[in-house]
Parts: sequence; C-alpha cells; structure tokens
Amino acid sequence: MKRAIGAFIANWLRKPENRRKAKQTAQQVWNRFQQGRNTTTKNGRTPPRQQR
Repeated sequence: MKRAIGAFIANWLRKPENRRKAKQTAQQVWNRFQQGRNTTTKNGRTPPRQQR
C-alpha cells in the first residue's frame, strides 16, 4: 500500500504543472506557519487563535 501511494505521488509530480502546484501550496503553508509564529505579544505569549 505504501509503495502504491509513493508511486502515485511520484507519477503525479512528474508533470511540471503539478510540481508547480505542490511548490505553491507548500509556500503558502509555510508562510501561514511563519505568520502564526511571528504574532507574539509584548509579554512573549501568543494570542488566542481566531475562529474562522
């Protein structure tokens, strides 16, 4: 099962447009993660998460 999933992902990433999508999504996730880490208050505590 793991091998089949790995083969599926490898085949999917062979297409340049899929590689671009994966890279863009990873960049967005990383930016969101960094943004969350950089929102500390003066006393060093993080503010509560906002409900969406």
